[in-house]
Amino acid sequence: MKHKTMEPQGEILGLLSCLEVFMDKRFVKVKNLVRDLDGCNSGVLFPHVFLDYDKWQRLPYTWEEGLPTKLAAVCEAEKLLRPLYRQAEGKFRHYTDPRSPDSFLLRFQAALNGQLSSLREALGRCRTQDTAALVNRIGILLTPEQVFQDMEQVNAELTAAYPLPELTRYFGHIEYMRYDPSEWEEGLLKLVSKAFIRHGYNLLPAISQIEEDAGNQLAAFQKAFDTQAAISISKHITAPVQAKLPVLRELLERAVI
Repeated sequence: MKHKTMEPQGEILGLLSCLEVFMDKRFVKVKNLVRDLDGCNSGVLFPHVFLDYDKWQRLPYTWEEGLPTKLAAVCEAEKLLRPLYRQAEGKFRHYTDPRSPDSFLLRFQAALNGQLSSLREALGRCRTQDTAALVNRIGILLTPEQVFQDMEQVNAELTAAYPLPELTRYFGHIEYMRYDPSEWEEGLLKLVSKAFIRHGYNLLPAISQIEEDAGNQLAAFQKAFDTQAAISISKHITAPVQAKLPVLRELLERAVI
């Protein structure tokens, strides 16, 4: 008989325990999602610029391939490098231009919207008669507009701070070659051979330097962007929300009791 009289009490305690666990899971989910907001970033892995090109050199060792003067080689090489540089600028803007769908800014905005959506959903599960007013106040804080405004300004400042270096910088990385058959001749043949001097160039060092510089600038841009994003999120969302979480927890615990 004693065992039977204890059963209702045990069922009540078990129910209370389940409610407490349920409450804890709801609150922990919200707390973890709030904490994770500060880690929201641009989400681009290893931003890079790889150039597409076919012709990148002219060898001077045959009459048909070589050019007659160094000036001709310089003019042709620089002319070929210009569209490659413009191509690099376009690929660079792929990450930095706020209108680009794969830019740091738009990818960050999409990521933050997604995390806030998950947080709003988890917060909704914490709504009770006692917590409704507080949940509403926290929900008002889960808006990204001020963060987006901050980051649009940051993106503009970083675009100016981390540009792709000027084209003229890369002219100095072009390698030039000279083939002079007179070096192996003597006398009259040496003089005649001077007419067969040919010139060439190699754009690969310049192309590689453009790609390297673009990657480094983009990495620096992204690091600064993500740092400022974390600061803005903390200021406008995370810190204000975290200040209200202890009250939310207390209200949820009261509801269980």
